Amino acid sequence: MKDSGNKCRLLILYGSQTGTSQDLAELIWRESHKRNFTGPVMAMDDYDIGKLIEEKLVVFVCATTGQGDEPDNMKKFWKFLLRKSLPRDSLTDMRFGVLGLGDSSYAKFNFVAKRLHKRLLQLSARNLLPLGLCDDQHDLGPSAVYLNWIQDLWNELSVFNPSSKILSSSDSRMWQYRWRVEKTSGESHGDATVADWPLNERTFPITLEKNIRTTTEDHFQDVRFLSFSINSSANWEPGDVVAVKPNNPDEKVKRLFELFKEHNLDFDANTVVSVNKIDNEMPVPIYFQKPIRLGLVAKYLWDLNAIPRQRAFELLALNCKDELEQEKLIEFTTPEGLEDMYNYTSRPRRTILEVLHDFPHATSALTIPVLFELFSIIQPRLFSIASSRKSNKLEILVAVVEYKLKLSEPRRGLCSNWLKDLQVGTTISASFRKGTMKIPRQANVPLIMVGPGTGLAPFRSILMDRWMENDGKDRNVLIFGCRSQFKDFHCKADLQKMEDEGIVKCYYAFSRDQDHKVYVQHKIEEAESELKPLIFDEHATILVAGNSKDMPQSVKEAFTRVVGSADYIEKMIKEGRYQEETWS
Repeated sequence: MKDSGNKCRLLILYGSQTGTSQDLAELIWRESHKRNFTGPVMAMDDYDIGKLIEEKLVVFVCATTGQGDEPDNMKKFWKFLLRKSLPRDSLTDMRFGVLGLGDSSYAKFNFVAKRLHKRLLQLSARNLLPLGLCDDQHDLGPSAVYLNWIQDLWNELSVFNPSSKILSSSDSRMWQYRWRVEKTSGESHGDATVADWPLNERTFPITLEKNIRTTTEDHFQDVRFLSFSINSSANWEPGDVVAVKPNNPDEKVKRLFELFKEHNLDFDANTVVSVNKIDNEMPVPIYFQKPIRLGLVAKYLWDLNAIPRQRAFELLALNCKDELEQEKLIEFTTPEGLEDMYNYTSRPRRTILEVLHDFPHATSALTIPVLFELFSIIQPRLFSIASSRKSNKLEILVAVVEYKLKLSEPRRGLCSNWLKDLQVGTTISASFRKGTMKIPRQANVPLIMVGPGTGLAPFRSILMDRWMENDGKDRNVLIFGCRSQFKDFHCKADLQKMEDEGIVKCYYAFSRDQDHKVYVQHKIEEAESELKPLIFDEHATILVAGNSKDMPQSVKEAFTRVVGSADYIEKMIKEGRYQEETWS
């Protein structure tokens, strides 16, 4: 278990879709090296799973995506682990811990972590400590669980590595950083190349042809219908999603470097840096493997809109010379200061850029290495595709995120506002991924689709696909909901035309167009006489898409009343005939 340097090996593997699990795994890795452990941190699919039987100590950090799905970078790992041919005693020598990240507003809360934990036990591995289940809905966020879980982890691991006490400050300080970042006089990457890197997968150029607001100007929310021309080799199926990576707006990038200038820091947008590994266990990402200009990093890579986690305050406290500021920053990094930190950051949605303004003494002590630890990387955003591939257009519906909290500046979603401001003729990069809904391939299988708001998007894709292959046998029902038929009725003309041509029967719930509120669940019960024969006699599939807060449960209860049996709905769920694709 120990290497030649008397260090104990600890393998840390993550499954991460948006980067949060990766950040948390790297935090554990960094802390492990401070405690005299060795071993890599990597995505599960990057690890040679054939060597898993040799591992003694492993920590798994994994998120749950979609409707109980594993992240893309652990799919191969998970598929191998599920092999029935694996001997039951495969992992007898392994001790492990599993930390899951999830959201309890979803029906399959932390489903991936639970399944992984169960499978490891089936293969005779022994858990170091109970399964940790972080919840985004907790009043204090996921850190309410993972802070204590990680501390318990070190307590348990101390048995295996008696020398695991925290190293002296001088020895442990090197593990504050993942890489060695230094100024260089080398050439920088070009803007276009940098813009594409973080997708880390096959991308296609798409060119914007339409950017239309589908809600009236006096409606509270701006929803956009964007239509792109596509590369001929791009392909997707109804229900799939498109991934796009936004850039920071120029005004925020400008504000960042003005802040650096205000504090007389010795770097600016034109400073070129090189990023090199400190340890073989933490390789340099592809987008930092050549010298790069800080202005490009700030524009294309650093997420200036991110809400900082405790790690950010630990970094800001490192070189801060002001006693009061440093004391407050350190307090935010403790379990006792968690609630204060959450009230300061998450409740008002305060961004990392705003935090730098609030702590001027810490900002004036920033160094380039700290910057590369402080900012998280912009992650691709996923949108349900609203068009058929046969139309040679990629179309999406985007609700622009903008709202007011107690801070003077409105909160704005990075990607939705970037898309809103895209000009016709602009070419960006996109990639395609399988959606969580499994659409029946047989066109004669009736579909009952419930999609309020932008939940309409995947169903427009499905209906347009069936429209182009219409054989006159379609038995599809769409139940769409919005506030008003006059203000936010997305894709109205398309739906009415498809209904006129017999592709779909539509029921509309306009919640604010009458004295009493009417929602999609009310229309489900109203359509009972049509829905029951489709469900029982023609084995229809029910698909639900939209906000995860209250709608999915209300819709499920309405269908339960229609079929008269909660057990029958559960049976449909197990058979894949009742599916949800929801988001918070």
